[in-house]
Amino acid sequence: MKAWTELAPKEQEALLDIRENGPDCAKFLSRRIKMDLGATMKLLGSLEKSGWLKRVQGTFLFKRGFKRPKHMNHTYYELTKQAEKELRILARKGLV
Repeated sequence: MKAWTELAPKEQEALLDIRENGPDCAKFLSRRIKMDLGATMKLLGSLEKSGWLKRVQGTFLFKRGFKRPKHMNHTYYELTKQAEKELRILARKGLV
């Protein structure tokens, strides 16, 4: 897994957004971080390869704030356990 300091600012912003809002797809993430959809898809793929993100399995997404489960028409990404741990440590140190 790449170190937090080696990540680009947009990669860090995407990870923090997924940490705060829960699993999401490239379409909605690109709107929130104000980035082109194609670039966001590449960014998510890169973060998945580097071990920060993993794909959500299944056909329905149980996301906080939703009254009912959402049918997954897109590929949704969530933080890996190692990424959650790393972000927790960074938050305790005040770096995030």
